[in-house]
Amino acid sequence: MKISVIGSGAMGSLYGGYLSQKNEVYLLDVWEEHINTINNKGLIIDENDGSSSIFTPRAFTKAEDIGVVDLAIVFVKSIMTEAAMEANKALIGKDTIVMTLQNGYGNGDDIMKFVPKEQVIIGTTGHGCTIKGPGHIFHAGQGPTHIGAMGGGQGNALKVAKILEECGFETDVSDEVFRLVWSKLFVNVGINAVTSLLGDVNSCIVENPYANAAARNLVAEAVVVANADGMRFEIEKEFENVCTVARRTGANHSSMLQDVINRRRTEILKINGAIVKKAKELGVEAPYNTIITDMICALEKAF
Repeated sequence: MKISVIGSGAMGSLYGGYLSQKNEVYLLDVWEEHINTINNKGLIIDENDGSSSIFTPRAFTKAEDIGVVDLAIVFVKSIMTEAAMEANKALIGKDTIVMTLQNGYGNGDDIMKFVPKEQVIIGTTGHGCTIKGPGHIFHAGQGPTHIGAMGGGQGNALKVAKILEECGFETDVSDEVFRLVWSKLFVNVGINAVTSLLGDVNSCIVENPYANAAARNLVAEAVVVANADGMRFEIEKEFENVCTVARRTGANHSSMLQDVINRRRTEILKINGAIVKKAKELGVEAPYNTIITDMICALEKAF
């Protein structure tokens, strides 16, 4: 299958690298040094067990140099989804499947402005990665990839799942994809902003009792908002999942912390900020998520 990854940072490089073992893969990113290094020396992926491998996907800065693909995987920041789709329309043909495994809420809706609903797959990933340098990433932790079609049956999702499985990604196709997106949002809500403010790795969520308490309040509030929107989640079950992910990716710097360290704009408005926005729509209070959203936005302002 001809595949392009739109946004080839840590997570995009991981999926692109692994998929290049059995597919024609093109990484797409604006970071020219990263792109040039991959083309000249390959993509190095260091694993959590100390092993390391080199993969050889091709890499580009312009979609026009790649052309129409069978599958486009979107891994840009959620705040950039619509702009990235607009800039990379050259990848999209009448049958192109577009999949998002991004953080945040509402990415599928942004993609549907460019691709029919039946060709859109949304999902979540349990993997964690960080960039070590141009053409070099650290695979800090792994977990299942859950995907599902936004409409028109699961045929495309099953096809993509087979490709992912063949390249080492444990993958599940679900009919409850929107429930999965909410559940992944709870994970981001509980981990990202807290680790960013503390400047600590994901394991602090389970090892630091104060971080744990803050994360639980954020997640509990988010569950209340989701349930007010018609979902049926249990606070304790969802928070335990957050803790499980924090343990599994314990050595990882969350994507938001990486943005803070590098003084970049974060995805806060699509994560905790999404809870605040949905709460206002539903007439529900969300003070914990409001204050932590304000704090991260204040950090961004200080940049």
